[in-house]
Amino acid sequence: MEPQINFDLNQIKNLEDFVREQVKKFKNLRELVKNLEFVGVDPVGTYSSITYKSIDGGKMGINFDPFEFDFIVIADSIGIELLNYLVPKSESLEPSDFQYLDDFLQVKKFTEVLGLNSILEVSNILRNSKIAMELTEYACIFERLTRMKEEPIIVMMDGLLRTIAIKPNYIEKLLTVLKNYNKRKLVGVAKGSRVLNLIASALFIEKKIPYGYTGYIEIPWEIERLAYKWTGRGMREDKRSTHLFHAFGKLYVAKLSKKSNLLVTLEIPYDFKNDCEIYSKRDVNELIGHLIKDSMGSYPVLGYPQTIMRAHEKAVRTGFTASIWRDKIINKILNELGDVNIKKLIMESNFLREYVNKGVLGGF
Repeated sequence: MEPQINFDLNQIKNLEDFVREQVKKFKNLRELVKNLEFVGVDPVGTYSSITYKSIDGGKMGINFDPFEFDFIVIADSIGIELLNYLVPKSESLEPSDFQYLDDFLQVKKFTEVLGLNSILEVSNILRNSKIAMELTEYACIFERLTRMKEEPIIVMMDGLLRTIAIKPNYIEKLLTVLKNYNKRKLVGVAKGSRVLNLIASALFIEKKIPYGYTGYIEIPWEIERLAYKWTGRGMREDKRSTHLFHAFGKLYVAKLSKKSNLLVTLEIPYDFKNDCEIYSKRDVNELIGHLIKDSMGSYPVLGYPQTIMRAHEKAVRTGFTASIWRDKIINKILNELGDVNIKKLIMESNFLREYVNKGVLGGF
């Protein structure tokens, strides 16, 4: 007979002190939230919008032993595929292994904007498909932002703008670029975030988001720093710093539909180094007003920008489509082997492994 597990909380020696500390933190957080101001915004439609999305949130892993690699596709919300390339899965990739990215037009324009000769100079950690994907997605975004200067357009990024893929000094350069294209707006839109997880309950308790309204709350540094001490996505330069080392801008919590209580987190560019705006207060209201219009009847997630969801639909490669890409790429590799018998053995070996892995022997 197996021993009974004792779930008596009294076993946890520091339980009372821990609970008191957590309650104290939450009470302090509520006090901070009480000072937040909700800014009501109505929908506006003076901009066109576009989103660039890498496949299925990032990459499609194709595993066919002994060949393993990621197939990266970046498409826009219109349905145009801009980039597609392969990255081997390896623990020993070097930045030089990504030299071929410089051949893409979008990457060339991105490095030109930064005054560089190669994408290899943009990052300190270009060693895997995730970082390559982030850099090429940013390349597509800034190629669009710096094209046709007078065209009013909003580029929405799926997720917050902050990233460790780009060296901080080049983030500063990109912010300068944004200042020079005042009819072009960039915004990061995240379904979830650390800061929203932190304050969502307090926002609800303090009734800071009125029902039936659309608008936003600017998140002050006092609250942001509680969520982003160190996340792998950004870091304070020192204890006196008022921003994250890898941040593009300030954070906002926004409600984009009157008929939905969904809250999203926005990151809107801001020049922390010089403590000055990239976009004026009026620009911020107009930008968020456009997001509200984009989200009014959004489907399937009401209150989330339709443009971003459309990019998901265009970029994702799953099911039947993914299997076609997988078979075509694998067949290309196997045909290069030049030996029919080796090709046959590899295919049979993988077939048997997949057959067993699906649990045909039972008990898996």
